[in-house]
Amino acid sequence: MSVGLPVFAYAFFAVTAMERPLREPLIAMLVISVALTVAALDSFGLLFVYAASAASVRLAGRASVLAVAAITALAAATLAVTNPEAGVFWGVTATVFATGTLWFLIGGLLRANAALREARSELAELAVADERLRFARDLHDLLGHDLSLIALKAELAGKLLPTGAEAAATEVDDIKDLTRNALGQVREAVDGYRRPTLAGELAGARVALEAAGIDLRVEDRSGTLDPEVESVLAWAVREGATNVIRHSGARHASIRVRPGLAGAEVEITDDGRGGNGVNGSGADPGHGLDGLLERARTIGGGLEAGAAPEGGFRLRVSVPSPGAETGA
Repeated sequence: MSVGLPVFAYAFFAVTAMERPLREPLIAMLVISVALTVAALDSFGLLFVYAASAASVRLAGRASVLAVAAITALAAATLAVTNPEAGVFWGVTATVFATGTLWFLIGGLLRANAALREARSELAELAVADERLRFARDLHDLLGHDLSLIALKAELAGKLLPTGAEAAATEVDDIKDLTRNALGQVREAVDGYRRPTLAGELAGARVALEAAGIDLRVEDRSGTLDPEVESVLAWAVREGATNVIRHSGARHASIRVRPGLAGAEVEITDDGRGGNGVNGSGADPGHGLDGLLERARTIGGGLEAGAAPEGGFRLRVSVPSPGAETGA
């Protein structure tokens, strides 16, 4: 018994280690369970519980069911040899079967969760691959025509140089214009590719503010937004959170994102020292708010920043929905 139990424990951990073979450690567990139950005490029949549990976790489907049934039958047969009391016999047998069945169900959940994690990982990889293909396709569509023209005009300019300097100079000027245009399109494509998302900025603001010791309350009822509208609101969340951390000295802050029929707005407030504002306040809003104001005005929106009536600082950015009327 002094040797059997340590060997049994080692075999049990070997069975539950998913990367190791199942057969040999499980057989060792069953042999030790039979030997100790027959040679020592009837209560060692409970060792079959561990064997049934480990087998049901490692195996799947029909194999797991058959393993639990076979181990339960082996436990019953072993106990029958020792001729224990009826309570002990049925108690141990029922415990082996019930525990094995329970771990069969748990094992199914574990395998389902593992499959779900693997599927999520594959979906994430596919999403990255699809985005790379989309970006490559967009660059090809944007640059293919211009680069073809650049190549043709460069070739033509080379042919004209010996005989027609003026015509060659005209072609070179066209090449410069096409090059600038292509470069501008690449910058626009990259800017769109790096466009922030509202969900990402809200998550980032929560992490940053909590790290700074500022309690944050978020109210987001935005739903699905136009990409340009979402981009401006996301920049507003980033700038507002940065200002709260750097300048407010606040202990609490809130971010509210509210959609509407005519547009959407985001409001960032805190309970800090308050501050200067824009839109008629005569104060210098700083480069961050300047840039944010420009982004909002680009799509017909506006920005308000300054001391809130209840104290602290408030930043509000509102933008209209595409096609909405911005004013009479």
